[in-house]
Amino acid sequence: MIRFAKLRKEFDTLVAVHDLEVEIPPGEVYGLIGPNGAGKTTTIRMACGLLSPTSGKVFINGIDVHSEPERAQAFIGYLSDFFSVYEDLKVWEYLDYFAHAYKLPESEIPARIDQVIAQVGLEVKRDAFIKGLSRGMKQRLGIGRAIIHRPKVLLLDEPASGLDPKARMDLRNVLLSLRDDGATILISSHILTELEGFCTSIGLMEKGNMVRSGRIEQIVADASPVRVVRLAWARDGRATVESALKSATHVSDVLVRDHDGLFKFAGAEDELTDVLTALIGAGVRVTAFGEVKQTVEDLYVKLSRNEVM
Repeated sequence: MIRFAKLRKEFDTLVAVHDLEVEIPPGEVYGLIGPNGAGKTTTIRMACGLLSPTSGKVFINGIDVHSEPERAQAFIGYLSDFFSVYEDLKVWEYLDYFAHAYKLPESEIPARIDQVIAQVGLEVKRDAFIKGLSRGMKQRLGIGRAIIHRPKVLLLDEPASGLDPKARMDLRNVLLSLRDDGATILISSHILTELEGFCTSIGLMEKGNMVRSGRIEQIVADASPVRVVRLAWARDGRATVESALKSATHVSDVLVRDHDGLFKFAGAEDELTDVLTALIGAGVRVTAFGEVKQTVEDLYVKLSRNEVM
């Protein structure tokens, strides 16, 4: 649905984006992560057609964004990190304006406005003037404007920037709803907790280069061939747990406390059940047993340090 083909952008002597090669399939939520100045905004601005590349191409739904801009825009919804609104308009009027700008059929516009207002949670603000909205409400309205024409692709540049925790949670729920409706989303952020449990794929950019790109589960597997497993148990049993783990195959670095512990496991996932079976067979009353999942922040730290390449 989104493809960057040898995408490059130069500003005088600065190369902001180095020959980017990325493909994002339909239905993916792709998190573009990296520090400020990594090239995320430049990449997204080229993706939506606001910035021309020095070389290379961007394809949205198979359409070259820069050679067929008007055709491509029908598939793109874009929200910049800082965007302006017409504060003297009401919420519905603002959406009505952009519905006409995107040339939606006149007969469909009223129903589509109501649908979008409900989707972004602005029902109680439908007739309110934009100048009276909070920052979080304006961000919802920006999302509404971006989806008014039912685009297949959403390009969001730091959409939660400046929002308080509740507004971020509300925005996240809106985006999860759009994801469930089948939108392909490219979202940039340097606040990694925003992307946790939301993105299906990630790409790490540093100094204009793509350090690593792919589905999260594959990057996790590449980054951590050895799993870290946590377990807990009821009553006494520390010695039994320690003995069972140390005699199990593929287990190393056992750390056992009074009622919980950690160990590393280098076997396959189905072999991990053998460890649990051995513990129960030894009489341990296991209350918790599972892999300690890496967060997006964990991956970012490892990848940015070139610990897994």
